[in-house]
Amino acid sequence: MSREIRTVLVAVPDPTDSTQPVIDRAADIASVLGAHVILFHAVFDPSLSGRPFFDSKRLARSRGWMVAQRTQQLERHAATLWRRNLATEVLVAWEEPAHEAIVRAAIRTDAHLVIAGPNRSPGWTLTDWELLRMCSRPLLLAQGTPMNTHTAPILAALDPMHADDKPADLDVALAEYGALFATALGVDFHAVHCIRPAVYAPGDDTPPRRERMHKRMESKMNKTLRRSGAAQAEIHVVHGLPETTVPQLARDIGAQVMVMGAISRRGLKRLAIGNTAERVVYQSPCDLLIIKPDGFRPRLGRSSKQSLILPKNLGNSLA
Repeated sequence: MSREIRTVLVAVPDPTDSTQPVIDRAADIASVLGAHVILFHAVFDPSLSGRPFFDSKRLARSRGWMVAQRTQQLERHAATLWRRNLATEVLVAWEEPAHEAIVRAAIRTDAHLVIAGPNRSPGWTLTDWELLRMCSRPLLLAQGTPMNTHTAPILAALDPMHADDKPADLDVALAEYGALFATALGVDFHAVHCIRPAVYAPGDDTPPRRERMHKRMESKMNKTLRRSGAAQAEIHVVHGLPETTVPQLARDIGAQVMVMGAISRRGLKRLAIGNTAERVVYQSPCDLLIIKPDGFRPRLGRSSKQSLILPKNLGNSLA
């Protein structure tokens, strides 16, 4: 299997919070993958930006003080990871908007996985949605809800018909990452494809036609899984609308992560994933691992001047 995850960038929305479910989830994943962890936070206060009229040494000192404060707060969280023998460092950037700062940090640090998600209440934030559209690295959106991660399986949503102009190789990548997570976590791997009602011509949605379509999709999914090296996956072919049937299957099998592909639409000034994919994300009962096609490049705005602090690594785990 060609996929590997050696560096995990964790986007921490609020370092002042004592409860950090995203960091906890990242620690569990990094420990089984043997990955290096970077806790990242983007801080920005318009009143200290010096824009649009003037800047000063006093404002610069205030920005430096705020970055230093956030760094110290992140270091306290990182210390808990170091006690678990996880190689950990922290990175704070004075930059906005937060989602672009996270994407740039992932590129700068050559992260193989970005983990983000809300700190407190369930539900995706605006930053999470923007990351879903713009993050070029594999993105794990952590729900922060309790789950039995020791037995809960991994579910990959595949599209062997390559609908919505999705590159054919993306399904193979989804299966590879799904199998990677399942193997590392020691849980079962499932793959699902949803046959939409629109596939059938009017009056052609009959039991024999459904059975033939079902077998055809199973065959295509088996081919994709063999290409990915994930031949042990349990295959599900369901009928209906993906935004309802796929999340329901995730609930039925108690999945802890659902792996999905995301593409950007052509001809739009801003990136967007398909409406169906957005509805599946919204209905998801578990963490989501979002994979973009190889060669995806985010359209980022012009980066502002940054004030970065990269403290020394904690403990001697990186020595």
